Amino acid sequence: MSTERLEPCPEIYTEKRVSHAVHLEFDYGKPVVISYHTEHLVSATGKMTLAEGYERGYREAMIGLLHDRGDKFEIEPIVIGAPWLDHPRNAGGTEAVWLGRDYGEILPEDIEEFSDMKSVKVADANEWMSVMRKVPEEHVKNSIAALLKEPVKADWGGEENDHFSSNATVAGRRRTAAFLLKGPTIFREMTPAMCGKNGDQIYRLSNTGADISVVQHSHLIGAAVRETVRNFIVQPGHSRKFCIMDGQATYRLLKAYKLLPEI
Repeated sequence: MSTERLEPCPEIYTEKRVSHAVHLEFDYGKPVVISYHTEHLVSATGKMTLAEGYERGYREAMIGLLHDRGDKFEIEPIVIGAPWLDHPRNAGGTEAVWLGRDYGEILPEDIEEFSDMKSVKVADANEWMSVMRKVPEEHVKNSIAALLKEPVKADWGGEENDHFSSNATVAGRRRTAAFLLKGPTIFREMTPAMCGKNGDQIYRLSNTGADISVVQHSHLIGAAVRETVRNFIVQPGHSRKFCIMDGQATYRLLKAYKLLPEI
């Protein structure tokens, strides 16, 4: 089960069987393609989204078989279609359905306990970077726990997350949230290599089963991390969410609640 961006495939209108690439943010060692017979497609809109691909902002949810063909991985889909957007901003209407390419992601300010950060504006990159390069990970952890009215747990080597909450409120409902926190020890854009050996911290984070998986870093968070988190968390039939909280968002959160340390 996965939700992916696909390369355009205009041949879908003329060929009986097609194969086109999955658009990947980083190298898996060999290409990933999806192959299927076009006669099994039943939706005109579905054909259009497959023909135009990710370049027009479309994302496809799929359930199928993954084959290792030696020189490539090949997906043989059983069911494929556009993901349905389950998001609080879609309540009472259908407008947000057209934001389906962002399916599964919420913003830090969507968490009610963090919502005051919406009022904080940042003048430029230097404003937040000059501060966040000096804010320890432990301070961010303590601040998040305080906002969620929870104690801080002790660190240990085999932990799946840095903090686990049962008191994060989203869209008026209490949710569970697991946090992966990265301080300024390595103050540069986060890559999967910074998330444990082979990115296993993201894998462990996804195994908590939390409703929301939050990845936080003192600097920027790269596209490869975002897509890795999305691929672990967003699965058809399992409506979990993820949240990316980069250094600017963390700064806004701490400033909004007067939690910035004196540096």
